[in-house]
Formats: sequence, C-alpha cells, structure tokens
Amino acid sequence: MDDIKTAAADLHDKVAHLLEVAAQMHHDAAKQCRFGNFEKAQHLATSAGEAYAVANRHALEAVDAYRHHDEEVAGHKAELAAEEAARQAKHAAKAAEK
Repeated sequence: MDDIKTAAADLHDKVAHLLEVAAQMHHDAAKQCRFGNFEKAQHLATSAGEAYAVANRHALEAVDAYRHHDEEVAGHKAELAAEEAARQAKHAAKAAEK
C-alpha cells in the first residue's frame, strides 16, 4: 500500500511540475509573440505541448496504479469472503451432524 501511495504521489508531483513548466513556456511564448519573435514563440509552444503530453502520460500512469490497487484490494476481499463462506459452511455442516 505504501508503494502505491509513494509512486502515485511521485507521479502527481511530476505532473504538477510539468504543467507549471508548460504554463511558463506559454507565458514566454506570449512575450515572444508580442515582440514579433514568432519562431521562438512557436518553439516554446511546441515544447509546452510536449510537456503537456508527458504530464498526461504520468497522470494516466497514476490512474493505472489506482486501478491496479483497486483490483488487488477486490481480489483480497474476494479471498476473505470465500474463506469466510467456507468457514460458515463447515460450521453449518458440523451443526447438521449433531
């Protein structure tokens, strides 16, 4: 459980950082555009788009980690329920013998 917490938190930190970097690139692109330096603005906008793409990939990795964790928890709960059902069936069988 701690592994998923740490991994997901790290992924979210990466996403937040990349989005901050991308936002700053867009601000810089706007400045360059105002100065008429369209080539530099285009380069910054492209780099910002790439940062967004990487951020989205990390966000999806975090979602996959949550999904995997949910599947593990569901599997564990199913095992416990099956064990409890088997115990109850055993007790019912013993009670029926008496």
